[in-house]
Amino acid sequence: MFLTITTFTVVTIAKDMAETAGRGSWLPLLITSIIFAIGAALIIRLNCKYEGKMIFDYSSILVGKVGAYILSIFYVIYFSIITIYLVTQLATVLKNDFLFKTPTWATMLIGIPVFTYIAFKGITNVARLFEFIGIFFVIIAVTVHILMISQAEVTHILPLFDSKDMSKYLEATRSTILPFLGIEVLLILPMTKQNGKKAVATVFFTLIGIGLFYILVVESCIMKLGLYEIVHYKDALIIAIRNMEIQAFDFFQRMDFLYLTMGYMGFFMGITIIYTSIIEHLCKLFPKARRSVLTIIVAIISYILCVIFAGKPIYRAFVESIGIYIGLVAAFAIPILLLLISKVRKHAK
Repeated sequence: MFLTITTFTVVTIAKDMAETAGRGSWLPLLITSIIFAIGAALIIRLNCKYEGKMIFDYSSILVGKVGAYILSIFYVIYFSIITIYLVTQLATVLKNDFLFKTPTWATMLIGIPVFTYIAFKGITNVARLFEFIGIFFVIIAVTVHILMISQAEVTHILPLFDSKDMSKYLEATRSTILPFLGIEVLLILPMTKQNGKKAVATVFFTLIGIGLFYILVVESCIMKLGLYEIVHYKDALIIAIRNMEIQAFDFFQRMDFLYLTMGYMGFFMGITIIYTSIIEHLCKLFPKARRSVLTIIVAIISYILCVIFAGKPIYRAFVESIGIYIGLVAAFAIPILLLLISKVRKHAK
């Protein structure tokens, strides 16, 4: 969950929150984390009701085969929209900050086959890779932001709360929706008796932890760059880290390389799990087709669409506006509806 949700937005969230909520950014982030924590817990509860099954399997029981196909097609389209957005953003950030002379089409040509190959290996192998990378990412990320705070100005984030700005804080919750979308990938994870009992509490507190991590990122970046300065940088996190000067690390002058190496690995895994979700749904929609064939088709179509939409502001605007509402349907409306139907069916027996 941590790597999936913080895939790209961890780079831009400081600027977005500084613009919409200012010094009170911590409040809308905390509120949204609680809401999404409840949503993630509901998804796990739904999965636990049908052990060993993903959404296509138990939706066939709840809303029939036709309904299950409709839902899976919806999720394939939704995840495809998000995948194109993330892949193009990754290619753009790499070009702007590191690979200045490398065209985005070349970066995507290398990346997409790797993403889809890992996704082809199945959810179990992807999960193991997540465990390995996730541990290092969390440790390095938290450490870097704590070090950033140690050399920043605390006055930049004061006052933390102003009652006169309460309406602004509430309006800013809209800007926090996209950074928390990603809980819907839980719908493809089959649960067992062994992991089902603790999973609800685990995922709930994981989302709260992600909210606290976002708060750490936003507050440390504002403290480092200043509220009125940070709004000028779209990739505020990268700028803030590059401005760090840790005397103890004279041997490693570029702190951003240490952080972003793991950060891009997290970005990498976030995209991979979404490709995995697409392929898992397609395997259910076309049970007779080979997984390898479906994976190749996904890679080819994905690359073509990414090249078409790369660098198009209108596509990014679409995802960050209309895409948010589609995401809320995928993350909340559909799982809640299925959970209610399962309860009704249980009481009807």
